[in-house]
Amino acid sequence: MSGWLLVIVPLLLGPALGIGGVHRYRTSRAFLASAHRVPGIVAGVHRRSTTDSYEYFPVLRFRTLDGVDVETVGQTRAGSYELFRLKGHQVEVLYDPRNPRAARMNTSSGRALSGSVGMVAVGCLVTAIGIAMLFATLA
Repeated sequence: MSGWLLVIVPLLLGPALGIGGVHRYRTSRAFLASAHRVPGIVAGVHRRSTTDSYEYFPVLRFRTLDGVDVETVGQTRAGSYELFRLKGHQVEVLYDPRNPRAARMNTSSGRALSGSVGMVAVGCLVTAIGIAMLFATLA
């Protein structure tokens, strides 16, 4: 039974990662298509506790195209070193015009496209390993 478990897990996990990556990619593309781009500053760093470490998010301050001043915690995680280095500096901000508090820095991680492609690639790799293990088990 444990041999089959080693086959089933990658066959379930791989496609799940792939589907998650595709969903993340499509969501990011939809956000980017409607997002407004404005200059802003990294006003601070927000630290969120997880079960075994911390996640860091930028606190973004910017003015919408409608002239509303907004300060919000950005939606994209970043490295603490990068954020503390950027604190007080100007960055380009992407925000949802229907909900300006949904904002991100216009960086590769803020656009979330490379991570999405990475998830799909890892999902394909894990699925291929599962298929190879399945054939090895059946042989």
